[in-house]
Amino acid sequence: MSAKVTLLSLGGTIFMSQDPAGGRARPDDGAGQRLLATVGGGVEIDSHPLANVSSSDVRPHHLAAVLAQARTAVDAGADGVVLTHGTDTLEETAFLLERYWDREAPLAVTGAMRPASDLGADGPANLRDAVRVATAPSARGLGVLIAFDGHAHLADRVTKASSRSLSAFVSDPSGPLAIIEQDDLRLLHHPLPRAARFPGAPPDRFPAVPVLAAGLDEDLALLDHLPPEQLKGLVIAGVGMGHVSPAAMPRLRRLLGAEIPVVVASRTWSGGTSTHHYAYPGSEVDLLEAGALMAGLLPAAKARLLLQSLLAAEAGPEQIREAFSVYAS
Repeated sequence: MSAKVTLLSLGGTIFMSQDPAGGRARPDDGAGQRLLATVGGGVEIDSHPLANVSSSDVRPHHLAAVLAQARTAVDAGADGVVLTHGTDTLEETAFLLERYWDREAPLAVTGAMRPASDLGADGPANLRDAVRVATAPSARGLGVLIAFDGHAHLADRVTKASSRSLSAFVSDPSGPLAIIEQDDLRLLHHPLPRAARFPGAPPDRFPAVPVLAAGLDEDLALLDHLPPEQLKGLVIAGVGMGHVSPAAMPRLRRLLGAEIPVVVASRTWSGGTSTHHYAYPGSEVDLLEAGALMAGLLPAAKARLLLQSLLAAEAGPEQIREAFSVYAS
């Protein structure tokens, strides 16, 4: 009996075509059917295009539709689900889906760095590998996985590290979860237990949580023009292990005093934030003593989505603190 996989698509480069000069790639509705014809392996694929948009245009309502279709498919007997997606925000979509995916069957997310019309298109191989992940016995119970360039990555760890390379995605600090083989995954390490999940699906719109970047001569003065009542939360992409300038601290204390959660991530792609290495003004110790939270191993983009999901679920301060403690470093 052949395996069954439901393929959902939100578009992205994997379903784009270029102009005759090899540039200006745009969504191409015909690329999906041509791509499906390249996937073999005796797997029965049920395809459901949901949208054909760039990843910068994906919204929470798209992901709510993905979750609804994916749950229906698995409950009806599909062995797993594949989602095609643009790579620019693929890690964010995977992370957000992981917050809500509550089935044992794998949900594999993939895309491509080169358009479908390119002679060196990587979409066919990535899609084939995503189907293998969706049917892999070792992938069951692991949640949302990213299939890219022959490797499987955990949604909570993966990051797009290159805007051009075919090996665009890396996982910090553990490396990829597995090498994708024909019949199963070759696990390279055993993942930690999955974080607690939210019921249902994300709302159509999330609470307003901007991300501001710290840096040289950056005192977060923009906060002077953002009244606290207009913010539900704030994420800072801090320097080093999660630091801001001393001059930014009064502004952050003003928000924290108004009970607006402030989460500090590191703007470096590896290493994450600390809780104890430095204690000067604007350091992680100073921020923690003021009431801010550290994002740990989460980059700012994922920290924002986690905070937004928690706020949408009306989580209290202790619940928010506990949720971020899972990623402490």
